[in-house]
Amino acid sequence: MMRVMRRTRDWTKERAVMAVVGAAMLLGAQSAAAQSGACQSSTTAGRIGIQIALSALATGMEYQSMSRGAAWRMADESAPMAIVADPSSHLHALGSYHLARTGVHATCADRASRVSAAWKSAGVALAIGTMKEVADGYYNGFSPIDLGVDAVGAGYAVAQAYLPVLQKITPSFSVSPRAFLGSRGPRGALVDYAHQTIWLSATVHDLLPTHAAKAWPSPVRLSVGRRAFGGATPSEYVVGLDLDAARLPGNNPTWVHVKRILHSVRLPGPALVMRDNGTKSFGLYW
Repeated sequence: MMRVMRRTRDWTKERAVMAVVGAAMLLGAQSAAAQSGACQSSTTAGRIGIQIALSALATGMEYQSMSRGAAWRMADESAPMAIVADPSSHLHALGSYHLARTGVHATCADRASRVSAAWKSAGVALAIGTMKEVADGYYNGFSPIDLGVDAVGAGYAVAQAYLPVLQKITPSFSVSPRAFLGSRGPRGALVDYAHQTIWLSATVHDLLPTHAAKAWPSPVRLSVGRRAFGGATPSEYVVGLDLDAARLPGNNPTWVHVKRILHSVRLPGPALVMRDNGTKSFGLYW
């Protein structure tokens, strides 16, 4: 359930913390870029730094819209399936997946090393998720269900290490431009779950047999997504085509790093949206 509370924190202090975290994230990204040519263990300082920095950044921005409780508590989880269906659970699974993925390079050819690194990195991701839930106990409550959703996301990263074909089907996300139009701008977009869609994006060209793959453009993905609005508003389910940024031309190291990041974003494209009141087509769906 979405719990948006009044903001009571010291904004000057928050901004200072965000600046420090941003600098740490930049240093971690540079370290990861330097190491990306080989199969690296999740225990390297640079990769763990990325995981911690990204988690701290997202958590800090989330807490800006909440008030701290007087005592630590467990979350009210009397309706477990409603919590799993809540849009915030999307980011739990997506975040833990991408944190776990930072621990091993996708093209590592040594299966044993790839699997070992994936398990270690998933463990780090779940440890971070546990720390976040412990901190949540002072805000909206410690949620074992959210921690379980974290495990699903990290588990998929481990599954990709065992079955490389799953690397052709990756979680991605998109954010509607409307999420940035509020008074809080980009910061508000992070917790504006109703304008976010979580996808599974398939690189169809790589999944088809060789003779059939020629008929499918390699940069075009097929994505299946869900946008959950929360509360009594039914979710909408989406099927559409989008461009895989990782397949864009250019080999400059910085550009390659940008493409890897954008690979996790479902770029706007044509889609069919299925709602409880029928199906509608969109030329560009965000």
